[in-house]
Amino acid sequence: MNSRKVNLAIPSKTFEVELHQPLFQDWGSGVEESFQDEKSGFYLEVYNHGNIPAENVMVEIAVDFDELSDFMKDHIVFNGENHHSFYLSEFNKVENIKHEINFHLEEMGAVHPVGAEKHGIKIHLPKCYIYLLNIRAFNENLNLFSLNIILVYKDPNNESKLCTKEFLIEPEIHMAKREEEPSNNKVKYRIKGELIIE
Repeated sequence: MNSRKVNLAIPSKTFEVELHQPLFQDWGSGVEESFQDEKSGFYLEVYNHGNIPAENVMVEIAVDFDELSDFMKDHIVFNGENHHSFYLSEFNKVENIKHEINFHLEEMGAVHPVGAEKHGIKIHLPKCYIYLLNIRAFNENLNLFSLNIILVYKDPNNESKLCTKEFLIEPEIHMAKREEEPSNNKVKYRIKGELIIE
């Protein structure tokens, strides 16, 4: 029984993104969007370094609103215990963004051991978080909150129990620069950074 182990891990991920004004863009699609949907195209991958599949894996991406700075709290409206709205209109005078933040467990299926035919799952980050990273690269006064990824799966040695593993995501932006493009009146931005997983 002791040899039946699940060991879920999320490696750190580096990113390099080229954006154009305004910064309403999703890294996964490369197309300017108004962030109406919940998920972005940018994802992290979950690997299982154990020797048996993690069955019935569920994922929750959570924010601890109690730990947000006063600056960020000014942009959040609490509509109930599990339903909040995120307003980011102050950063752009042309468009307003209202992003709904819903907390729920999402079923992801099984995560097979590395080396198996199927060995990983993708967790897409919220679009509001990608947008905040875009802004944070050029605004040091923005205190960006961390995200918690919570994985819940069936205990392989006791099917009546659930196991929980939590990861903290923190961004590190190494470089952000701006380049003028007079020919088409666009301002091009380049962001380099890394998402650190603890």
